[in-house]
Amino acid sequence: MEEHDVIITLLDDLLGQHKAHYPNKSQISYDCPNCSELKGLESGDGKGNLEISYSKHLFHCWSCGDYSKMHGPLGKLFELYGDKRLKKLYNLIRPKDSEQVTHFRKKIKLPEDFVLLSESNKRYPPYLEAINYLKSRGITEEIINKYKIGFAAKGDYKGRIIVPSYDSNNELNYYIGRSWNTKSRAKYKNPEAEKELIIFNEHLINWSDDIFLVEGVFDSFFLNNSIPLLGKHLPNILFEALYNKAKGNITICLDGDAFDNALKLYHELNGGVLYGKIRVLKLPADKDVCDLRGKINEYYYEIK
Repeated sequence: MEEHDVIITLLDDLLGQHKAHYPNKSQISYDCPNCSELKGLESGDGKGNLEISYSKHLFHCWSCGDYSKMHGPLGKLFELYGDKRLKKLYNLIRPKDSEQVTHFRKKIKLPEDFVLLSESNKRYPPYLEAINYLKSRGITEEIINKYKIGFAAKGDYKGRIIVPSYDSNNELNYYIGRSWNTKSRAKYKNPEAEKELIIFNEHLINWSDDIFLVEGVFDSFFLNNSIPLLGKHLPNILFEALYNKAKGNITICLDGDAFDNALKLYHELNGGVLYGKIRVLKLPADKDVCDLRGKINEYYYEIK
């Protein structure tokens, strides 16, 4: 038996059945025992907030980790909740402390100079530049307020629209910084965080309704209940969420020049409980998602 299989077996004995597993990242998640205790529950709370990197022998709870100190070397978790047998078995495979490297998604903060557009002085020149750029892309005041869009007039993100992302607990987990200067060489500036570990603006998603998958954050503004991939590929965390939570149809809507990628996503998703629920939109090369308003039905592609 491989060492990672041994660790997973021990963790299942310690914490119960795992909630999600990403073998290519050597990460696995469980219900946090401390969260369950705080809530007075005899079993798990079903959130799966305790994330473990079994290749690095580290753990972190994304709910209570900071204030309850539920993070650190994996041995600490066995010391807190393991019996003598589990502690002994884990000690046989635990690495030296010097070999452990922290690699968990860290909590992030919005740029220091971030200002909500809705709270800015409407005569402030940088505000006018930002709002004119957004208007040129068809973005309304309603969208600005819904997605809590802001901007920065100085600092590292000077001259950029900033779109924050919040997880299912309404905690900031990422943001996109988009230059409003169309001639800028660096259109996007994003935080040093692993976007593969988040679902952008998950707090806005209704998993019971039909869902759209789009490439970018600005695309997501124009299709209700949409999730931006932040690229053309499907992160493991999003695949797991769609497979386990999505109840309606899932429509893939990438840019016109990425139809081959859309077909790959279709075949990746169209199986198991999702079989027959996956749809694809085929956009002309000169169109993007904002051009679809009121015309979605014209672009559905039938896959035979």
